[in-house]
Amino acid sequence: MQWFEKYEDKLGVRYKTFHKLFSIAIERELKNFVETGTSRGKDKFYYLRPKVNWKDGMSTILFAEYVKLNKGQLWTCDIDAKNIHNASLFLKDFDLHANLIVSDSLKFLEDFNETIDVLYLDSHDGNLPGANEHQLREAQLSIDKMNSNGLIMLDDKGQKTELSIPFLISKGWKIIFETDHQVIFQKVN
Repeated sequence: MQWFEKYEDKLGVRYKTFHKLFSIAIERELKNFVETGTSRGKDKFYYLRPKVNWKDGMSTILFAEYVKLNKGQLWTCDIDAKNIHNASLFLKDFDLHANLIVSDSLKFLEDFNETIDVLYLDSHDGNLPGANEHQLREAQLSIDKMNSNGLIMLDDKGQKTELSIPFLISKGWKIIFETDHQVIFQKVN
């Protein structure tokens, strides 16, 4: 995982969780990544390009680099077209590619017809009302589309995971790694 080491200083509290996720993904040869909530970066001024905001995780860049190196695919959706546009600029800067979709994550997941190897749920900011319910609905819509050897990662633990964690556990998934900010699940076999 030499490719990932360059992100250690940038990711801060999220580094360990992403490192664990990618280590397992490589071991299991997981290739199809789905992300809800695209890396939006940080707008400085309306006339300047958005800046990469590593404090926010910038998961779209990480996933896109992984799938490029491992011949996989990334689908990332966001309800805000500006966020998708910003992500497209970041990916271009890093010479990376993803399937960028402007959509409500619930509609996107409902219509998604591929098997998901790695699911990252990070839409609907945790400080907004309804964040717990939204992430629960995302989990409900995607759980039957998961590879039985796949991984689910939830972001913003404690802010929007209060309903999705018990739901996933009740459906036979177990926590295999967690920090104060993120949780990784795998299916109990």
